Amino acid sequence: MQRSEQMTFWERIYIPEILRGLAITNYHFVRNFMLHTAHLFGMKKDVNATSTTQYPEERKHYPDNFRGSHRLTLREDSSVRCTACFLCATACPAQCIYIEAGESPDPHVEKFPVRYEIDTLRCIYCGLCVEACPCDAIRMDTYVHPRIWGFDRKDFVEQKELLMHRSRVLAEKGRDGNMNEMLEWYREQDARVYDPQRPEMKNFTNREAPKHYAEAPDHIDDLTAIDRHPVRSGK
Repeated sequence: MQRSEQMTFWERIYIPEILRGLAITNYHFVRNFMLHTAHLFGMKKDVNATSTTQYPEERKHYPDNFRGSHRLTLREDSSVRCTACFLCATACPAQCIYIEAGESPDPHVEKFPVRYEIDTLRCIYCGLCVEACPCDAIRMDTYVHPRIWGFDRKDFVEQKELLMHRSRVLAEKGRDGNMNEMLEWYREQDARVYDPQRPEMKNFTNREAPKHYAEAPDHIDDLTAIDRHPVRSGK
């Protein structure tokens, strides 16, 4: 009510404000149209017509604090640092982390994750799993945005092998290594599913995951929600 009393008569009838908004929209449309036309004739090349990133030909430079796709960190012997304590899964508000623990072959470590999966369709990339981990076993510093390419749910379930692989790529190829590999994966998959004889159709059959990505097992239909209050034996 207080805001309505401060508005002028022309603001209260809304029509001038609507016209002002349309003028701004049409200004940007005409400006970008003219600049694109000038670019076709080799003029005004130093002026960008739009601020939209033409992905994948162009890529944004993500800042250091960007919460990218997850990775599992490794020890010096290349084994996974995770001890399957379930704190990350417990802290996850989306319940997108699924862990199966097993006895570790290392006598100094009690457990390790036999199975560690993240359902990226559920993940909200909040970073709470990183904060909850007591041994710095999971990070989101890969500078890779979530994958946007896939045909079924299994394509978006990231397994332990892939999460460990990102750490190796980051150590061997640097900051842009994982992003370059994901773009390569996009190109490989597009080449596999695209039928040049029928450009209006896509052929989704007989697909195989590239060798540098782990293939999800066929039996995964849905990730079971983790029991946050397990019954302990002897109590």
